[in-house]
Amino acid sequence: MIRQPLFRLAASATARPILPTALRTTPTASLRPSLLPNTAAISRPAAFTPLQTTTNAAGALDLVPQTSISCHPAFLAAQVRCGPRNTMNRNSRLKRKRKHGFLSRIRTKNGRKTLLRRLEKGRCRLSN
Repeated sequence: MIRQPLFRLAASATARPILPTALRTTPTASLRPSLLPNTAAISRPAAFTPLQTTTNAAGALDLVPQTSISCHPAFLAAQVRCGPRNTMNRNSRLKRKRKHGFLSRIRTKNGRKTLLRRLEKGRCRLSN
């Protein structure tokens, strides 16, 4: 057995061209499980149809057509960041930060006094 230097082996391995037959796809790609029954539905955009006018109040408030992207089954588990929020909840982090946060303490004279008091007392957290 003839020993070749390691860099020659590496060079000969990388010098071989990749044949196009190595990049074949298999017919099992279409058999993989997916959330959608037909993947061709994603590639074809549905035609936009305007909403029909209805007389009941629930139908009149529906402003998003059923063919829009937010109604697509692939986006059902996605976060809706611009949608309605539960504003009548008890406490929220947004309210707590707005009232008792570090930036709101810095902005006012009494807030700065509060931060100094907590700093002198040795608190780990000066504010929320």
